[in-house]
Amino acid sequence: MAAMKARRPGRSPAGGPSRGRRYVAPPMPSSMPRLAAIKLSGGLSAEDAQVSGKSLALAVTGLFLFCGAAIAGAAWLGSSLFDAREAFARTADASAAEAGFTIAHVAVAPMPHAAALSPARMQEVRAVIVPEGRHSIISLDPQAVKARVESLDWVASARVRRLWPSTLQVEVARRQAYARWQEDGEVAVIDSNGERLLAERAADHPELPLVVGAGAGPAAEPLLVALEALPQVRSHLKALVRVGERRWNLQLASGTVVALPEEGAPQALAELESLQVRYRLLDRPVAGIDMRTPGRLAVRVQPELAGGPHPMMGGA
Repeated sequence: MAAMKARRPGRSPAGGPSRGRRYVAPPMPSSMPRLAAIKLSGGLSAEDAQVSGKSLALAVTGLFLFCGAAIAGAAWLGSSLFDAREAFARTADASAAEAGFTIAHVAVAPMPHAAALSPARMQEVRAVIVPEGRHSIISLDPQAVKARVESLDWVASARVRRLWPSTLQVEVARRQAYARWQEDGEVAVIDSNGERLLAERAADHPELPLVVGAGAGPAAEPLLVALEALPQVRSHLKALVRVGERRWNLQLASGTVVALPEEGAPQALAELESLQVRYRLLDRPVAGIDMRTPGRLAVRVQPELAGGPHPMMGGA
């Protein structure tokens, strides 16, 4: 029986490896699944890879054909292509909402260092954020939300962020009330660019400087900036009046009219400030001051006083 004892393949009787012989795996059964065959053989054959690539291409093509058929079917049933796409978007939106990606919280706040927002202003922002019928934060487009918020007349800029899974954060910078603009008998509040702030009432801002005339709003900023550094002139000022959409007159509280030059109006204002400090010119009974000619100042006294235009201070 000892002679009949089986030997392990690939081994010599002494237990060492046999020389010139190697172990050959038995052939795979013809009925073995493809996946198992791939694992045993160590990878895809060229034929298998080609078949796999074709399958993926067919799957993608089938998906596009299905979507196209769905849209075409909707159009055939009487809906436009836009309606079909909108219906698909609403369905996707509803699915995302059911998965937990709803817009559960809308946080509206001012940008850092920007003016505070009243509850009424915050509500205006919330009203334009979410399109009607949309509930998912996934389908919401931050750039579209930004554009809608910035369409509000009192908003200078907006920043929109999605905080997953369900919060929308909107930060807003208000356009600042800069001046009042009177044109054709109507007075509006404007920002520094001369744009009307329709949500602001001029009666609520009596402290703002008044500019008057056609084109006065957009053209006023350089003079208003210059006046910030000229407290004497500013304290006497009633209105800046645009003349012919090319130059300015100052209407003072005393009734005096100061004609500024077409070019170099800020410099003329600085000169007027100096004259007030040195001579108290704006406190005198003067009807008009003409500064339109460089190097020359003409003063017209009030009607009850004798005299016409008088050169003053020798080329001041």
